[in-house]
Amino acid sequence: MKLLKARTSHPKKQILKISDLSYIKYYEQHGVYLQDLSKEFNMINPIEINQHEISKTPRYGAGGKLYKEKRYSVVRGNQRVTMAKKLGYTHIEGIILND
Repeated sequence: MKLLKARTSHPKKQILKISDLSYIKYYEQHGVYLQDLSKEFNMINPIEINQHEISKTPRYGAGGKLYKEKRYSVVRGNQRVTMAKKLGYTHIEGIILND
């Protein structure tokens, strides 16, 4: 487990798996330059996420493909998640807003 920690402490801060997060992949798909990776990446604030209930019945999306629901979606910090993933982190600190 490689964890990206936030420097700011918060009483509701939790450790989350990046693979369990639904986040905007625009930065990955369009090759947007985020920052110089030569220095160690430091995250000041934890990401903010919403927690969702996963439906017990299967749902289908476009073209009849099975829709895979995720428990968490990133509200603030999509670029931080993208950078963490790019640098090989598997976990990240975040705050669940609707807990």
